[in-house]
Amino acid sequence: MRVRFFGGLSVSTDAGDAVVPGRGQQSLLLRLAVDAGTTVSARALIEDLWPMDAPEDPRAALQSLVSRLRRSLPGASVSSTPGGYRLDLTRDDIDVTRFQDLVAEARATGDPARAREALALWTGEVWTPGDGFDWLRRDLLEDRAHAERLAASIPAPASTSVPSLPVAVTRLIGRADELDAIRERLTTDRLVTVLGPGGAGKTTLAVETARTVADSIVVELAPAASGDVWTAIAGAVGRRIRLPESSGPPLSAAERVAESVAGRTVVIVLDNCEHVVREAAEAALALLGMSAGVRVLATSREPLGIPGEAFVDLGPLPPDDAGALFAQRVRSARGHVPDDDERDTAQRIVRRLDGLPLAIELAAARARTLTLREIDEGLDDRFALLSNGPRLSSERHRTLRALIDWSWDTLTDGERVALQATAVFPDGIGASDTVAVARGFAMDAGTFDALVDRSLLVRREGRFRMLETVRDYGLDRLRRTGEEASFRARAADVLTDLAAHRDTIVRGPRLGEALAWFDANDENLTAALRARADSGNRLGGARLLRNLLWPWAVRERSEDLRRGVADFADAGAPLDDESVVVVEAVALFLAAFPEPGAAASITPAQYEARRLLLEAAAQRHPSEMTTLVAPLLRVAGSLLAAGEREHARTWQVDVTDDEIAARPPWTRAMLHALRAGAAQNSGDTATLGVESEIALTMFVELGDPWGTGFASQLRSEWLVLQDRLDEALTVIDRSTEAIRGLTSASDVLQQQTQAAGILLRLGRLDEARARSERITVAADADGSARSRAQALMTRAHVEVAAGDGEAALHAVEGVPLGPGFPDQVAAWRDAQRAQALLLLGRHDEARAALRTALPLAVGVRDHPIIAVVLLAVAGWNAATGRRDLAEEALARAAAIRGAADLRDPFLLWIRARLAELPAARTAGGTGIHVPLANVDVEALTALLA
Repeated sequence: MRVRFFGGLSVSTDAGDAVVPGRGQQSLLLRLAVDAGTTVSARALIEDLWPMDAPEDPRAALQSLVSRLRRSLPGASVSSTPGGYRLDLTRDDIDVTRFQDLVAEARATGDPARAREALALWTGEVWTPGDGFDWLRRDLLEDRAHAERLAASIPAPASTSVPSLPVAVTRLIGRADELDAIRERLTTDRLVTVLGPGGAGKTTLAVETARTVADSIVVELAPAASGDVWTAIAGAVGRRIRLPESSGPPLSAAERVAESVAGRTVVIVLDNCEHVVREAAEAALALLGMSAGVRVLATSREPLGIPGEAFVDLGPLPPDDAGALFAQRVRSARGHVPDDDERDTAQRIVRRLDGLPLAIELAAARARTLTLREIDEGLDDRFALLSNGPRLSSERHRTLRALIDWSWDTLTDGERVALQATAVFPDGIGASDTVAVARGFAMDAGTFDALVDRSLLVRREGRFRMLETVRDYGLDRLRRTGEEASFRARAADVLTDLAAHRDTIVRGPRLGEALAWFDANDENLTAALRARADSGNRLGGARLLRNLLWPWAVRERSEDLRRGVADFADAGAPLDDESVVVVEAVALFLAAFPEPGAAASITPAQYEARRLLLEAAAQRHPSEMTTLVAPLLRVAGSLLAAGEREHARTWQVDVTDDEIAARPPWTRAMLHALRAGAAQNSGDTATLGVESEIALTMFVELGDPWGTGFASQLRSEWLVLQDRLDEALTVIDRSTEAIRGLTSASDVLQQQTQAAGILLRLGRLDEARARSERITVAADADGSARSRAQALMTRAHVEVAAGDGEAALHAVEGVPLGPGFPDQVAAWRDAQRAQALLLLGRHDEARAALRTALPLAVGVRDHPIIAVVLLAVAGWNAATGRRDLAEEALARAAAIRGAADLRDPFLLWIRARLAELPAARTAGGTGIHVPLANVDVEALTALLA
């Protein structure tokens, strides 16, 4: 019988090939084969077959495995002997042992023919059933290196019976670019340091590089203590090069190494320098001075700090390589790679492990007993999950905690504080904020750069960040010492001060700069708010929330605003702080506008009493924000008191010109803009024209892009009603460019929708369609339901103008309305649906859509939306031959809006239908004698009778 492992497992006999099924039997065969003809103890077999988790009764399991292997092999090939088992074959019957014996003979005799005979047996990579036989692959690769040298008739070094370089015990995955970089640096620089966090694979790459170099020596410094560096170097050099013997005074380790490398071309690898970095640096510098042919390749978590030092940074594995590594190690653990339905979970695991090879390998090893979903869930406490690595690994690589402990132990007290402080900033720390953070934690700002040098932080895109594994380690340290709440409180203090500084520039020309800071620190700020809420610090929470109000308003983050107010508003709190006044005013304002389906939580009388207190407090604490308190609370109060009565349909900004004049410039501009908004909503076109012009002029002078965009939208609306369409398009396009990237995507799309509507009124259908397509692309990129709805309704508007009812209906029926969508959007959608149906002649369906749209539009008190619905009502009447009612609906739409939108494409369609109908029967139309601007739902629904 012959057994082959090179190129794949095969067992051949005179009777034919034998099949050895199952990983257990295959592992047993291989382990017995490498010691063929001799007894292998049961203990050795158990340790090699089950290196991680032995069976409950390992001897019984081994006996069972031997019995199954005997049945798979012919005859009595496996014998039981006292204390173990033996494979009854000669070493010549097995290719790997025959290979080893030939190499040993070639090395002993220097015979290249024997070496070539051995190499002929290497027909492919050695087959092993998993990662448990890495020691065998290592030994065979070492023998192959010797055989290749001998086969080429290259003389062996004087110490040819010395073991060659260590090799990686598992196949290297990825890192090709880094390997090329290391090799390239070594051709141009004499000292190259591979930098990276623990577990990134620095040693593997350094040794892999050394194997390709003609003469190299690996010095393992991990076990070296302070003062032992030269001893470790001398020991490694002595194993590769015969150290000189001297009859004179004994030489120091450094002197012996110097004599050994003199005149040689050699690469010396100093592996794991970080814990003895100063001594390693001194030794590296000395080695470079011993001979011009010496080059040093160091691996470390921080630079050696020597002039001329070249670096290769080893970061996380790229996602594809990390996924491949995880899949291979999972296969080793359980016999197959992740299934298709596990792919997302596997990707999430490697992402959560930051692409760190060692962490990935530790996690994959758990696949032997856990599902991938269980591993993913277990990463919530990753240090407990990844606490049982291979027993033969170095101590610092055996568990995830030990990996970072190795770095932690080398840190100064200040560096430890900095690491733990960074851990409570989920977004990392901006470089410009480090001084404030350092001051808040009583440390030196330069410490953050020191942690970058130690591979515990990275500085990227102007921020100091840390891997999630390092962050969890820092938080775990804080929890163990009971300091987490204290560190989070200090972080919240720092962020409150930093946010307050940005709040001073968020309303004005530096809006973009301020928003960039708030965006970059979004998770930090959220964590700080949560820390304030968890600790019950309402005052601290209010001060932080107050500085987030305007950025959140610009970004339209109403849910975050309501949640923050719910956490920190306190009606019983003393109104002796500007931040508290602002937050309490926002809370009262929101109480007047409950979420859809919810009842008001306050009565008009309660509201009025609270309003008076807040207005008085706002006067005691004047600021750009508090000067808006009085007018906004009056608006909300009037609407709350009016309830559902008719005059509740509109709202006014209750502030006099003198009161406006007394406020800061930005507040004045905002109040004029609010006046314009109220006028638009109530159909007061004269006031809309005056106030929008003032607001736009002021915001432009202030350089505030958001205010300019808000006022421009109102100004453009007025220009459309004045039939000044070219001006309206210029204004809206200019403002869109100003606010792009500053406000929500849907806000920008709303302005683009307005521009498309103006183009349709100008008769520029192709340009409007192109705008619609760009809106669709932007909405798809944003991904929100609101943006998609905006894009589809814009497309429907274009198709109605083009006269394509089918295309318009297809677009509008795709609008993803659902919970949380405002009623005015639903009313607008139904009005567009009715228009599309009317183009198709489906009159009954159109009327049904309008019967739904009218009460929605009236209910939200939005006059422009009511006018849009009434335009569609006029269209239904025109299409069904009801000229009088169509004219009345048009008149009501113009009165409610404040002016007729003369070039609206659907109005032109209605006029064309009316031109085909007989003249009105009576001047009074339907005889309904109420003001045309009345928005009573019953009166308007009568137009659909």
